Amino acid sequence: IKMIQEKTGVTRIDTTGEIFTIMGPPPAVAQAETAIKELVEKGYCALQYDDFSENFVNVHPSYFPDLIGKQGAVVRKIKEELGVEISFPETQKNAPASKKYKVNLAGSTQAVEKAKSVINNIMMYSHDELTHPGEVHEELEIEAWAWRYIIGTAGSEMKHIQNNYKVKVCIPRDHSLNQKVLVVGEPSPVERAKVYIEKLVW
Repeated sequence: IKMIQEKTGVTRIDTTGEIFTIMGPPPAVAQAETAIKELVEKGYCALQYDDFSENFVNVHPSYFPDLIGKQGAVVRKIKEELGVEISFPETQKNAPASKKYKVNLAGSTQAVEKAKSVINNIMMYSHDELTHPGEVHEELEIEAWAWRYIIGTAGSEMKHIQNNYKVKVCIPRDHSLNQKVLVVGEPSPVERAKVYIEKLVW
């Protein structure tokens, strides 16, 4: 509220009770009113940023867990490091399986573009240097018929690879952006897991 008062030049914003009273020159009052409404509706307002920008990324809901992270760690890291606001929509229960949702971004133009790039990297490669420092990925050209060897009975082989080599293995799905098998993690384990997977398949 203090920031809105300073940036718009209104004389005061009275927040006692449930009604906000804004006093000052008419143009400043109108600007402050818009900013307060934005804060209430979105949780942020354009005035907070010097070169404000809003954008979005179309995201399949299957990527939401990766983008949010355990206890919100990934999305929090993007917000804190880049100073952006990120909002995930509610998913619809009976929506088609292929439906993508808009993940909204707001902040300075540069930060919003960087956040888009981080989100796209996480969807494409399951990591980004900002959120997963030190991690790398390997893309393996493996025919779809051979994926079952990597997955194993009830996912047993995949669990073994992930636990043994401390890596993440991503098998493409219908809606995956990346249609190659991905191995993600620290460089040395990724290399060892890749060799192991190639022996399994070939």
